[in-house]
Amino acid sequence: MARKNTPHLFAIIHIGSEQITLQISEFSDLSDLHVIEKTSREVFLGEETFKTGRISFTTSGQLCSLLRGYKRLLTEYGVRDFRVIATTALREAQNQHYVVDQIRIRTGFEMEVVDMLQEIFFKYVALYHMIRRHQIEQPEEALLFVDISSGGLGFTLLKNGIVHYQQNIHIGAVRIKESFEKNERESVHFHQALSEYIYSSIEPVKADLAQHSIKYIVTSGNENHLLLQMLGQGTDEGLTCVSRQEFQTLYENVQTLNLPQLMKTYRLNENKAEIALPTIVLYHQILSITNAPAILFPDAQLVDGVTLLHAAANVNDPFMLMLERQVLSLVRNIGAKYCYERHHSEAVEELSLKVFDAMAPLHGLQNRDRLLLQVAAILHDIGKFVNLRRHYFYSYRLILSSDIIGFTEQEKAVVANIAHYHSKGTPSDLDSNFAHLNREEKVKVAKLSSMIRLADAIDRSHRQKALSCDIRLHGDNLEFTVHPLEEFSLEQWTFEDKADFFEHVHGVKPVLIIKSGGTYGV
Repeated sequence: MARKNTPHLFAIIHIGSEQITLQISEFSDLSDLHVIEKTSREVFLGEETFKTGRISFTTSGQLCSLLRGYKRLLTEYGVRDFRVIATTALREAQNQHYVVDQIRIRTGFEMEVVDMLQEIFFKYVALYHMIRRHQIEQPEEALLFVDISSGGLGFTLLKNGIVHYQQNIHIGAVRIKESFEKNERESVHFHQALSEYIYSSIEPVKADLAQHSIKYIVTSGNENHLLLQMLGQGTDEGLTCVSRQEFQTLYENVQTLNLPQLMKTYRLNENKAEIALPTIVLYHQILSITNAPAILFPDAQLVDGVTLLHAAANVNDPFMLMLERQVLSLVRNIGAKYCYERHHSEAVEELSLKVFDAMAPLHGLQNRDRLLLQVAAILHDIGKFVNLRRHYFYSYRLILSSDIIGFTEQEKAVVANIAHYHSKGTPSDLDSNFAHLNREEKVKVAKLSSMIRLADAIDRSHRQKALSCDIRLHGDNLEFTVHPLEEFSLEQWTFEDKADFFEHVHGVKPVLIIKSGGTYGV
């Protein structure tokens, strides 16, 4: 961890679908974070991937040449702490692994190919930080964060510090463009077909958004600067507000123009003009499914979000806890969506975390794993919404299919598996859900599911009988001292039944000690 007031250098290289960006920043704390170097180069990785499904080795070679230049720049600045991240284009390329390997061999860079959930979270962090800095967030007013990338679209709805809704869709500006052949894009019917295509993709989120009065749409995307240029808008301290009517006027002007007219009217090259129409229609359709009176265009990108997260974690800034609370608020809303038993969920959550903390000297897990356990505890029973029989299996499926901002797909798979084994069964490679995990994840699932299993046993009746439950590690025993409010036999028998799995995983024997308390004593 960097010492406070000691300047720290951090760099992020983002290999996107339309450009490659290097940003070098310096910070001593989060309030002192500033960019000292930023450079971008235009690329067409997204078009190549969406057209052919692959990235050619010619393109890969050009990419490596550019990255070697960036590496020299890092050396000149003396940057030792950096990340190299790739998003949609490489993520969806069929030859992703070969390209990543070539980059490693030719440049020495170990590149991370992040999934859509991570990509959207990085940009959300950048947007939210700017919103806070400009004091845009107001009580009782909802903000809809919309991330439009080359191949994806993410909706995140925030109100009173609570994330009420999150949904990601595989539709983006470049992907939309490449979904139509060139002759189709030149047709007089293209605008209508494009509008219908986009609306059919995003219409399912309309009902969820309609429950909230949205003050602003806060957007991120590679084409934001293009739209502001077409709107004749500059930037005001990195944040530009465009009214619904201003955008509607642009939409009406553009929908009557063909490609050459678009290029001439707005002074765009062919590539920019071809991407402009899908982008504008996409924004128009998003406006059509909300009541938002305006769109905010912050000058905030993925590289800013990655840098903010790195700096905040490095100096232990409270911003990290704020983001974690937002993630947990979304998880609770997912639970409510599937009619979870809130009081039982809260009891299992509290007890699971107590077990985790008591076992800290022995389990070898990290704080991030504690959060995974907490999320699994909140959602462990949501499968009952589908079917009471094998509800653990349906909990697994629902968690896996939910968009949970701030988690990678692999972390979500770990959470889903913890929920799968929360009540019965031994994690085994005979189960396909478990077999797909790597060795470290399998051990993690076994440890955490054994904890949630004991917590669930303490509230087996779903009646919160325990007035209190103190948990402590004592020698080779993990002692649960419970003061019950009423007859506790069901919980005691269930606990004894679940204790063997915990002992098998941790080498520690759980012991239930029942003491008098409340209105009932043993």
